[in-house]
Order: sequence, then C-alpha cells, then structure tokens
Amino acid sequence: MPVEMIQTKRLFQQVYEQLAGLIAGGEFPLGERLPAERDLARQLGVSRATVREAMIALELSGLVEVRVGAGIFVARDKPLTRGSADEEEIGLGPFEILEARRTIECAVAYFAAQQIQDSDIAELEAALAVMEEEHRTGFKTENGDRSFHVGIARATRNSALVRTVESLWDLKYRAPMWAKLHERVRAALLRPALLSDHWQILEALRRRDPVAARDAMDAHLVQVAEDLLRISEAEFIGEVADEDRQRGRRAVGR
Repeated sequence: MPVEMIQTKRLFQQVYEQLAGLIAGGEFPLGERLPAERDLARQLGVSRATVREAMIALELSGLVEVRVGAGIFVARDKPLTRGSADEEEIGLGPFEILEARRTIECAVAYFAAQQIQDSDIAELEAALAVMEEEHRTGFKTENGDRSFHVGIARATRNSALVRTVESLWDLKYRAPMWAKLHERVRAALLRPALLSDHWQILEALRRRDPVAARDAMDAHLVQVAEDLLRISEAEFIGEVADEDRQRGRRAVGR
C-alpha cells in the first residue's frame, strides 16, 4: 500500500493551517475580523504564544492584516506564498527561539557563575553600558544585549556554549516572524523595562552564585516572552499598561 512520510509539524503551524483552511472555505470571509487571540487559544486548547505565532505566519503569507486599535482582519482567501508555514519560508517562531534560549542560557548562567573572572564581569558591565546608551538613542541596535548574553557564555570558558548562544541570537535576525513581531512592540517601553533584569543577572554573577544567576536568567527570559505577548497585544488595542511604563522608568533610573 502507498505510504507517506510522517511529518511532525510545529504546533503553531497546525494552528496556521487550520485557520488558513477556514479562511479558504469561507468560514472567515474577506474583510471579517478574526476572533480575539485569547478566545482562539481557549477554543484550540493551545497557548496564546502559539496563536500569536500562527497569526504572524498568516500575516506573512498575506492572509490577514493587523489594524492597530481594531484587530486582525482577513485580507485574502489564498496565501501569497505557497500556502504553508514551513520553516524554510517563515523561519522559526519567536517563542520557539525564546524557549530554546531559556533552556540553554539558564544552564549557561549557572555554569558561568562558577567560572567567571573579574575580566568577564568588566566585559558584562561594558555591555550593559552599551545597552543603556542604546536606550538613550532609541535602541536602533541590540549590540549591547547580544554582547551581554554572549559574554556570559564566554565566562564559561566553553567554546561550544559560546557558539550555541551566538547561534540562538543569530536565529533571531534570520527569522521573518521575529521581525514581524518586533514591528508591533514599542521597543522604548519593552527594552528599558528589562534593563533591570540584566543588572540582577550581573549581580548574581558577581556573587559567584550559580543558583541565583540561573534563576535571574530564567526570570528575565520569562519576562521577555510575557512582555512580547502583552505589549504586542496592547498594540492591537491601542493601549499600553501603566505597569510597563513604571518598569521602564525604574530600569532607566537605576
């Protein structure tokens, strides 16, 4: 009998294909507003992050458009691309990358705290100084942020870990889905709020405390994911929570 190769599809890809099929079948006609992401997540039994990635994939394929302050609307009934959410077309999902970073960089921070030297701490301080300067100039690059995280990997004295962390950061820059998500976040609010997280990681490393360094890194990357969800959703409804403003001011005034 004929057989087909079994394919393991990413979860957001399955959501993308289900929604694309509903659009093509007329369940969501042209110009209609899609249900809220929270409602879709509940109906589909998946996380909001998965739905957000599926929506970005739909947008990249031209099937939907985001109208800030209004929602997500059906723009076409057939995709502009081949009609899939394959990795070769749209790259890795932003929350996939964050999950990988959380798994690896938390362990790296733990290891680094046991190996770190004063020269490494000076390098991390310099990276944070660059981040603060980038904030003052509008965050046109992520050089300071990348240098900080790669610098922690260097402190392990393990070249394989350095290359792994560098590769994870490079994935971001090659991922169309990550770029599309970042179009809708207000970097001036998101990144300054997270500067304080980096200082907490550095303080744990200064104390040579592996558990504290690991936990501070974990809290940081969890916060990144939560902020990306909350602030990008806030962009859809045209609002920004006061707590984000407060976190940003506290980080800048450190």
